[in-house]
Amino acid sequence: MSCLQRLFGLFICLLCGCAIHSVDEEARLLEVEVPPRFSESATGAVLPNDWNYPWWETFKDEDLDRLIESGLAASFGLRQYVARIEQATALARQAGARLYPSLDLDAGYELQWDGETESGESRDRQDASDLGFLFRWELDVWGRLSSLRRAENLTAQATIEDWLGARLLLSTAIAETYFEIQEQRRQFEVIRAQIEINESLHQLTSLRFGQGQSSIVDVLQQQAQLEATLARVPQTEARIGQLEYSLDVLLGQPPGKGNHVTSSQLGRPSPLPAVGIPALLLTRRPDLRAAQKRVLAFDYDVGVAVAEQLPTLAIGGSIDWKGDPSFGNEITAVFAGLAGPLFDAGQRRSEVNLRKARLEEALAGYSQRYLSALFEVEAALLEERKSEERLVVVEQQLVTAQRLLTEARNRFSQGLTDYLPVFTSLAIVQNLERDVVSSRRSVLSARVGLHRALGGPMLNPNTLAILSSANE
Repeated sequence: MSCLQRLFGLFICLLCGCAIHSVDEEARLLEVEVPPRFSESATGAVLPNDWNYPWWETFKDEDLDRLIESGLAASFGLRQYVARIEQATALARQAGARLYPSLDLDAGYELQWDGETESGESRDRQDASDLGFLFRWELDVWGRLSSLRRAENLTAQATIEDWLGARLLLSTAIAETYFEIQEQRRQFEVIRAQIEINESLHQLTSLRFGQGQSSIVDVLQQQAQLEATLARVPQTEARIGQLEYSLDVLLGQPPGKGNHVTSSQLGRPSPLPAVGIPALLLTRRPDLRAAQKRVLAFDYDVGVAVAEQLPTLAIGGSIDWKGDPSFGNEITAVFAGLAGPLFDAGQRRSEVNLRKARLEEALAGYSQRYLSALFEVEAALLEERKSEERLVVVEQQLVTAQRLLTEARNRFSQGLTDYLPVFTSLAIVQNLERDVVSSRRSVLSARVGLHRALGGPMLNPNTLAILSSANE
């Protein structure tokens, strides 16, 4: 037996003891306990189980529907995600192509001459032509190529989930801005009405002062109240302008492009929906779905690194036709090659450890992201419940304060008291009027935050169609 045969036999024996990395895609990846229910209970409308419809339609606001749909269609940020999806898809196709054999064509024609002959009548000339095909196929003995393809496919799917998550965040950002613009416009209307009341009372106190029925202190107090209310006008106008600029950018337009929100009527959200069980977040939230796919992709990457420690086996063949000048000779060859590492100072082993560490990092990140998702839902449910409670209390406060103001004005007009109770009651009423507007918007914002925490629901568009349009 030759030395080469002995070496080859020893190499095969070593391979028999090598273990191949396998991935269980159905394995439990979370390292935290999934609670059976949320601490904050929700009762009311039940969300459809298909989880495939636009969450913003629950507000029944056509202007909001129009703005969100426009923003999703025109956002440059979302177009970046589409480009990333296309890149990831191309890498997945490249990885899948390596599982199949390759066939190359090589053809050529060569013409040579070396000058005139001794007679000077002609030139020495040589013609040569060749045509050949090369077939090569790396056999996926250890699953390296299939693991690589699966890892790239999962990465591409995670990129799609990133895009869906970006759509969710954009839609909630548009809704938040929309409701805040409505709030500020309503605040502006309330302030203008308060200015009219304060001007009227300032005129009244000035008149009574002129008649000797009131003191200069009453006049100055009411004047200060009027000026404080007037000072709110530019502040509110500036905030409306900033929010409209922000909404323009969210819609993919230059700031100042248009006045998209004209309504100042803050509606009430539908009844608080039943949000399901915490385990549903794993399938409903795009960020959790993306994290889960990336964990599996990292697991397959470990398999790739393990397989790269083992030899590769490739087979192939070639056929060439050569001639002078026509194809007269045919050369056929077949080959099989086995190549494997003998010594690399631990480089491949270190690569396996590196990818295992990345996998552990991804697993920990997946569990942490799920904990954050649980917190966001619990916090959103609590926020909405407390916002509703506060709105009820503030509205009742306003009713009481308005009654107090009416009584104070009656007693003041009858000369039974000075102007201070009127001034104090008026300040309370006007503060509460503005507070009611803010509280109503807080309830709407809390519902938006709940949909964001739950992962929508979002209408999942045809990803393949979007990718095709991006290539046109």
